[in-house]
Amino acid sequence: MEVSTPDGSWSGDARTAAVAGALSAVLVAPGVLLPGYARVGATAILLFGLALSTRAVAAALLAFVRREPPAEPPDSELPTVSVLVTAYNEADVLAETVEACLEVDYPREKLEVVVGYEAASTDGTGDVAAELVSADERVVAVERPAPPGGKAAATNYALDRAGGEVVFVLDADQRPERGALRRAVRWFEDDDVWCVKGRCFGTNPGDSLLSLCATVERGLVERTEFYVRDLVGGFALFTGGQALFRASALDEIGPFDESVLIEDVEMAYRVRRAGGEIRVDPGVVTRETNPASLSAWWSQRQRWARGGMQVARRHLDSGLTSDPPPLRARVDFALTLAAVVLLPLVALASPLLAVAWVYAAGQFPLGSTTAPLWAWVALGPILAASLLFALDYRDGRRHDRVEYAAPLLLWPYFALQALAVATAFVAEFVRRQPSVYVTSTAPSDD
Repeated sequence: MEVSTPDGSWSGDARTAAVAGALSAVLVAPGVLLPGYARVGATAILLFGLALSTRAVAAALLAFVRREPPAEPPDSELPTVSVLVTAYNEADVLAETVEACLEVDYPREKLEVVVGYEAASTDGTGDVAAELVSADERVVAVERPAPPGGKAAATNYALDRAGGEVVFVLDADQRPERGALRRAVRWFEDDDVWCVKGRCFGTNPGDSLLSLCATVERGLVERTEFYVRDLVGGFALFTGGQALFRASALDEIGPFDESVLIEDVEMAYRVRRAGGEIRVDPGVVTRETNPASLSAWWSQRQRWARGGMQVARRHLDSGLTSDPPPLRARVDFALTLAAVVLLPLVALASPLLAVAWVYAAGQFPLGSTTAPLWAWVALGPILAASLLFALDYRDGRRHDRVEYAAPLLLWPYFALQALAVATAFVAEFVRRQPSVYVTSTAPSDD
């Protein structure tokens, strides 16, 4: 898979956006002539919004349920752990991440840090890795000599050097809190648990409006949605930023898939289909830096959206008709992947709301009786974000004061995200563009 870094060029995206605009016009045009078509489209959009808002609020409420891992074993019984940090042009953050890994509360003799970096890095990442190796005997550097191939390729290459019974996979900008590892491995006392997913806590909400909204969005997804999926027996997921795996499980199910843009969701599917459990524990925290520039954020969201569509196309099949996992988890997974495909279509058809509004003579689309439903769609994400802040306050976690303004910005942010998802849909299913793994950061100038 080709890999590139954000360069601020929008030529390819502009062409894809033009195709998306044309597709949107095709979906909307019949509504201009047929009021019934416009009403049906507006109804579908309303129902989709109601489902998303209701799910967000329900997840935020259920996330108040506490759950603790099994009792901590004595140090002598703790598993050996390989922390695997992958890096491509990450010289500016790599040292801080590795130092945080070495400072976790864990027996020194049971911990190693494997830095898997791309030889193609141009910002001195290899030099930083060499310095880290010389500074601490627990650090091992593994250079991948081929052209960069994305997160999955880098992880697979470095995995050959990881010798721990548990493998903690981290992006180069994920800095674990001191107690994260000791808490996470407690879940592996249960032999059915193959993977543990924690929470990524944003540290730069003040850098830009995008990093502000992305920080709160990440909290909603990982502290409420992912946690509650696991809590109620849904399809538990993990993201590539950080996850821990039982090494023997990785041996059984094979390497990360290097052909999809989000290898984490695809791996979650294989873990669950093989009978393994994924535990989501928001008490396992790593701190991250969210993209602050439009080009970096756009590249990240395009990659996530296209990757989700690739997983949906691959796994929305008859394999979901039989165990494992249990029926509830399979239904949840199917609905999630269906939403990944439906969301861009809803975004492309959204101008039908304006058409229905015109037909309604400036009243609420579908009539004034639907006003409470539209209000719930509008207020749901704001309420969910407010519940997230209350939940974190209960748990002793403090947010930057600027984050409390984010709920008021979520709808413009979601509109921008819908545009990114719609163009990703066009790139994947209409233009069928080759997959390019665009990183979230550009190399530094050092």
